[in-house]
Amino acid sequence: MDTEIKSHNVGAIALLVIVLLIAFTYIVYADRNIPAPPEIQGLSTSTGVTAQGTVTEMDSAAWSTTNSGETTTTVTVPNDIAIYLPPVAVNQLISNGGSVNPMYESDGMIPNVYAQITIPESLLNTVITGTMGTTWGQLIQPSYGEQITVNQGGLHSGIIDPSEVRYTTGYNAQYSGISGQQTFTKSVGIATANEIASGSNINAKTNIQYVAVDTGRATNSEDLLLDGAANSTDTASAILCPFAEQVSAVIPAYCNIVQAGSSFDSTLTSTVTSANDRFVGTDSTLPVVLNYNVVSKGITLSDGTSSPMIGSASAYMKVHVQEARNASVTNNTLTFGGIGLYYLAPSSPIKSEDLVYSESSTASGLINGFSKSMSYQSGFNLI
Repeated sequence: MDTEIKSHNVGAIALLVIVLLIAFTYIVYADRNIPAPPEIQGLSTSTGVTAQGTVTEMDSAAWSTTNSGETTTTVTVPNDIAIYLPPVAVNQLISNGGSVNPMYESDGMIPNVYAQITIPESLLNTVITGTMGTTWGQLIQPSYGEQITVNQGGLHSGIIDPSEVRYTTGYNAQYSGISGQQTFTKSVGIATANEIASGSNINAKTNIQYVAVDTGRATNSEDLLLDGAANSTDTASAILCPFAEQVSAVIPAYCNIVQAGSSFDSTLTSTVTSANDRFVGTDSTLPVVLNYNVVSKGITLSDGTSSPMIGSASAYMKVHVQEARNASVTNNTLTFGGIGLYYLAPSSPIKSEDLVYSESSTASGLINGFSKSMSYQSGFNLI
């Protein structure tokens, strides 16, 4: 093995160094964190191998989570009316797992008036706080029964529910070192708990040192994905800061997806990767993030013999951001139209931003250094 390394004329090797930093920073009306469910899980693994021969490792994780927790009754009003609820009733609804979609005029949100509400099944027979004995079930029966739909809540197929926030993250990695002297270490951590700025929900670190023996070869691939989608949600229920509603009363609808990863095919390499994301938390002042880093280079042995990396290395990032600004309504005159109802003409949130970005880098041959760092964050703007 030492003879194989010494046969390279290191001084004659062309220097090929790729050092790239890609940072997507969207601190605007964008992704919000999603609170953890009442029961949380933590999973961690650590692998360490030093061998001459064959080493393989496969990792795969898929995780979806939503703030929609039970069977709900969604009341969607027609285009000429909206729902009035006093603040105490809204607090009762939200604290029990329900949600509201505010109504807007051209100059902003209409206080206490909503285009849509979602009522948890557990509240249907409960008196609405601030009323003279009217229950949530009576609010939607019988005159407006044709406006009612029952959603299963939780993770389901089809479109997301009103005020629902859903995230899916996935991690995949595969290493195969055939007929080589190698050291392989890896740690993977998955935490479904609420995280702060220094924490991660998925965190994977890999360190590979490989030198081929005879016809040996090592390959590695790694990918991390984060996909978030949400309808408009109430700012007060997502942001800890009591002044956040002065910036925007709602966090508008969005659909954002980001993916990053790397791969190599080599007969000699020293490669270190780090992949992590964060999207579970109670305060959406902290942005949703995804980070990926990779460094590949040659090896210097204990006797001082060295060689650049031999083979190929690549890394990539893909981003698709779709954002709304807020819900909107046409300019109709606001008039009282009955108990709990106002006449108005709402319209659906309109997509106001569509950003697509992709980037990839590849090096092959004798590689002195390959480095790529990628970072994505998206959150509510309070600055």
